[in-house]
Amino acid sequence: MGLISRLFSRESGPSPGQVRKALKQVTQMHGEAGTRVAAMERLASWRTSEAARALLRRFTVQTPQASMDLEEKQYAVKLLAGMGEQAVEPILQYLRTEPDVTHPVRALEELLEPGEFHRALVGILTRMAEEYTRWPEAKAVLIGRLSDQAFSQVADTVERFIDDDDDDVSIASIDYLARNGEEAVREKLLEAFLAAEHRPRVRGRILDHFCELGWPVRGYRKKMEEAVELPYYLTGKGIVKRRTGPEA
Repeated sequence: MGLISRLFSRESGPSPGQVRKALKQVTQMHGEAGTRVAAMERLASWRTSEAARALLRRFTVQTPQASMDLEEKQYAVKLLAGMGEQAVEPILQYLRTEPDVTHPVRALEELLEPGEFHRALVGILTRMAEEYTRWPEAKAVLIGRLSDQAFSQVADTVERFIDDDDDDVSIASIDYLARNGEEAVREKLLEAFLAAEHRPRVRGRILDHFCELGWPVRGYRKKMEEAVELPYYLTGKGIVKRRTGPEA
C-alpha cells in the first residue's frame, strides 16, 4: 500500500487488522494491565461501531486480580460512554446476547436519555421474556437498572418475570413491583406467593414486602392462612407479620 493510500485509510478509520490486534490485547487476561488499557483507549479513540464491539469484549473476560479487573471495566464504561452514538447499537446487541451485562448497561444509561434508555431495556426484556436464554442473571441485572420513575412505562414488562423459573429474576421483578405498585400489584404478588409452593426464597421475599408495606391479604385470607409458615404469621386483620427472637 502506498503512502497516499495509507493516509486515506487512516482518515476512514482503523483497519480490520488494527481492530483485531486491539481486541486481542483487550481480552488478554494474563497480559499487562497497561497493554490492555492502552488498547481500550485506542479502540475508544477510533469511535466506530466495530471498535465499540471490540471494546465491549473486555466485559467477557476477568483478570486474576479482582480489584484491577473492576477498575478496568469501570474505565471501559467511561470510554464507551465517550464514544457517543456509535457505541449505542453495539451495546444493545451485547445486552441481547451476552451474560455479563452489569457494566455495559451502565454505559448505555450514560449514552441515552432516561425515556430512551428505559424503552431500550423494555425492548430487550420483552425479547428475553419471549425467548429462551441461557443467562437468566442478565434479566435480573436489567430489571435492577430500571428506575422507579419509569414504573408506568415498564410495569407490564416487569410483571412477566414474576413467575420466571430463576429465583433471582423472580425476586428482582417482585422487588421492583413492590416498591412502586399498589392494589393491582398486591394481588399479583399474592397469586405469585401461592404459585411458588416449592420456592421458599420467592415466598419469603414476597412476605417480607407485605410485612414492610403493611399490605393486607384481603381476598386471599383463607388460602394464605393455609400457606403462610413461621416465622411469618397473619394478624386478626390479615396483615403479615414476622416473629423475631428464639421462638421464630
